[in-house]
Amino acid sequence: MAAQQRAELWELSRRLIGFNTVSALSNVEAANYLANYLEESGFQVKVVRDDVKGVTKASVVAWAGPRVERGLIISGHIDIVPFEGQPGWKSDPLEMISDDEKIYGRGVTDMKVFIAQAILAAKQGSLKRLQRPLMFIFTYDEEVAGQGSKRLVGQLPELLEGYLLPEVALIGEPTNFEIFPAHKGYGTFEVAVRGQGGHSSAADQGLNAIDRMSQVIQIIKEVGRDLKARITPDNRQLFPENPATAFNYGVIQGGLAANMIAETCQLTTSIRIAPGDNVDAIIDELRQRIESEIAKPMRQIAPECGVTLGDFISVPPLNSPANDPFCDVLASVMGRRGERGAPYATDGGQFQTLGIRSYICGPGLIEEAHQPNESLPLTSFHQGQERIANLIEAWCVQPS
Repeated sequence: MAAQQRAELWELSRRLIGFNTVSALSNVEAANYLANYLEESGFQVKVVRDDVKGVTKASVVAWAGPRVERGLIISGHIDIVPFEGQPGWKSDPLEMISDDEKIYGRGVTDMKVFIAQAILAAKQGSLKRLQRPLMFIFTYDEEVAGQGSKRLVGQLPELLEGYLLPEVALIGEPTNFEIFPAHKGYGTFEVAVRGQGGHSSAADQGLNAIDRMSQVIQIIKEVGRDLKARITPDNRQLFPENPATAFNYGVIQGGLAANMIAETCQLTTSIRIAPGDNVDAIIDELRQRIESEIAKPMRQIAPECGVTLGDFISVPPLNSPANDPFCDVLASVMGRRGERGAPYATDGGQFQTLGIRSYICGPGLIEEAHQPNESLPLTSFHQGQERIANLIEAWCVQPS
């Protein structure tokens, strides 16, 4: 990597790390910066803004090349996980620094450096040489169950102004350049129980919300056991440690004091969805069982009581063919072919809903993501741009 390229990569990465794009905040300043940079590099660009609970957020879509089929999307997310209050940081999380072995800062691995590498990889070649379209999609709220890409995919065909939807996508999440063709989906939902309070000396006369929540958890466990009985051979191979769709009880709050009957209880649950499982059917089964077995009997005792299952937000599973021609090209120029699915969800699950075959491959280790002193080896920092440039050359400039 030439010294000038190295300096340019450092500067673009440093600028991106400097934007505070924690998912709860607006990312518009960072999105506009990326859009201007891409326009100056020769891309057609659109910034797609959304209002998310009163906060303006934006995704960036950029494209170049001829209006033909078999295009390539290179995608990453702009948002980062929180760092304020996270113990262990030895430097400013929004200031990219380095030592002899690594660079440090929030987002260096997950995944702002990849965004910089991808843009500069395209810039180092002439866009006029493209034989297939090249597109960048940089999203918001990937860290919040992929809600930015979920909003975007429905608009994408119209946004492209006559360009065909690309056929394949590279999602540059940290894999240490191993190629993952699949991942489980991810979703979250909240359950709220409204009981009937009172003094604990007359516990049998109230409706204890915590007790009813324990019944909700039992139903979720039973549904989970049924799902384990339906594990497919493909999912055993892709996810050998945890092949089934599985629930996790993440946060629970309820009651006010030990001598009071708990009147309210809230549970936040997540679900990791195996490819092939119908998550809508799973959630519908939960709703029906909770209603008939718990909520309805509660209302018969006290009409104001009951159970509410909140909105379900999710990113779908990804399951792209491992023997795909694009995967062959990806393995030849960028990374090594993996036999398993990724242990996390990505925007690729949303792209797959449009028929776009998506593969996960990027610099860095997932173990570094979301950690204090998040880091990326200098070798990965320097190698990533050239590997992405080789992919663009092989798929978009000189396709076989």
